[in-house]
Amino acid sequence: MRVGPIDLDSTLGCGQVFRWRKEGDVWRGILDGTEVGLRQHGASISAEGAIGERTLERYFRSDDDLDLIREEIAKDGAMAAMVAQFPGLRLIRQDPWECAASYVLATNANIPRIQKMIESVCRAFGDALPGGGYDFPRPDQIAGGKEAARSCGLGYRCGRFVEFARMVDRDEIDLGSLRNVEYGECVKELKSCPGIGDKVADCVAVFGLDHLDAFPVDVRIKKAMEELYGVSGTYRQVNQYGRDYFGRYAGYAQEYIYYAFQRTNRLR
Repeated sequence: MRVGPIDLDSTLGCGQVFRWRKEGDVWRGILDGTEVGLRQHGASISAEGAIGERTLERYFRSDDDLDLIREEIAKDGAMAAMVAQFPGLRLIRQDPWECAASYVLATNANIPRIQKMIESVCRAFGDALPGGGYDFPRPDQIAGGKEAARSCGLGYRCGRFVEFARMVDRDEIDLGSLRNVEYGECVKELKSCPGIGDKVADCVAVFGLDHLDAFPVDVRIKKAMEELYGVSGTYRQVNQYGRDYFGRYAGYAQEYIYYAFQRTNRLR
């Protein structure tokens, strides 16, 4: 498989995706309706399951020139140290619907809670798979199921989540088409959807819609940017600084910062 360099632990464990679990030396997840197991072999990976190489190459952004990206964002000693420490961290090209729906659920919740909510939704609405897992449900599977969604422990997110599914199911927004517009327009369109504010819009833009210049800001990133670069203020101020400073690959810089601070248990 032509994806390299890649490190599964940093790529799948840095908080950008929620449905992968590590069992021993195998990362297990569901991709395009297929149960998949991934193993690390040096700087490359191998896969178990009926998944095509092209699907994995697209998912792990094999078209990204990681050497160039690291060189461009390493504008200071702090970032240079982070990219050197995690040379195989890659952004993932997620399905736009699954990405957006997952991040609608991720509002004001930690990763274990997010994972629990997503798995509950998949079990309630998704198709059962041969290995015992459940596929991520389509918008039409959720759109008419507000009562069922209430049993998934979504809290105040429930109504927003179901209404967002209805909006996508009714073609009131075409998520895939937002890959082809400018970043600002993409974020504006996403924020017109229920449950999507600044941070969720930026996460969907970078993780699901190829806008690598997006720079999501949560509490950890906000504190990290203040500690590393002396930047503080509103979401927009920190976001704009990150985008201006790191440029077209600001999303990669954001993920390196997030993972580095996560690993050192700082700013939790």
